[in-house]
Amino acid sequence: MPGEDSVPRVLRDAGEDDSGGYVVGVRESTDPESWSMLFMECYDAGGEHGIDPGMDSYCLVVDPGQVTCYGGVRECEINGSELRLVLAEDAAATLGLPIEQCFVLDLPAQQIGLLSRGLRRVLTSGRHDLAPQRLVV
Repeated sequence: MPGEDSVPRVLRDAGEDDSGGYVVGVRESTDPESWSMLFMECYDAGGEHGIDPGMDSYCLVVDPGQVTCYGGVRECEINGSELRLVLAEDAAATLGLPIEQCFVLDLPAQQIGLLSRGLRRVLTSGRHDLAPQRLVV
């Protein structure tokens, strides 16, 4: 499991993928082995078969390690070139992150816009009671 000491302060790449379920992510660099965090949209929450309880929300995946947590973002804010996340205590522990984390976004304006739109889409998917209490993106 990643530890707080391995979490980068600056993120230099962002992207999205909508080929299966929607995913938006940020990473330390374009190196495939670099630290990353993916935000995955809840898949088919309103579908015919439903989803197992606990998996009926967006999820976060931190790499290396593919550590996964469903829900858990209390606040998410992009202010200029900074991403601020506040996580629930259990989500922070699972992901190996501090409860409150600020990242410098060393990204072109186009990627910051993509990240803003993607975070709004993902973090409002699934159960409404697990959506962030503060979402300013």
